[in-house]
Amino acid sequence: MPPDDEQFRAAIRELRARSGLSMRALSAAMGRDTGYIAALLDPSRPSRARPTPADLLSASDATGITFVELLESLWGIKRTRLADELGRLGVGLGGEAQLDRLSDAGRRQVADFAEFLAARGERRGRSRS
Repeated sequence: MPPDDEQFRAAIRELRARSGLSMRALSAAMGRDTGYIAALLDPSRPSRARPTPADLLSASDATGITFVELLESLWGIKRTRLADELGRLGVGLGGEAQLDRLSDAGRRQVADFAEFLAARGERRGRSRS
């Protein structure tokens, strides 16, 4: 569910603060007119169209804030949903989505096993030297 207008304005303010860009510079980074961000933040002005995915890609490139974070904060699209859908398509099978589904105890067990494998690899590497 997309954030309501006040949540959206708060997310835009946070984006601007994190980016360190002025309202004009952030508007330009999105490929919009220089007053775009100011208009989005002003509740007394008529509602303007929210940034499109293309706008968010441009903002991501300009700010270093991930596209997924921008989709989540400005459109309410949860990163877990994106990860799950990408996983079903066979994209980005890094395992993060599966780890997110584990309990804290399950994640600790995976972390312990990873440490075990890393230590075993270090021991093997030293014995070959």
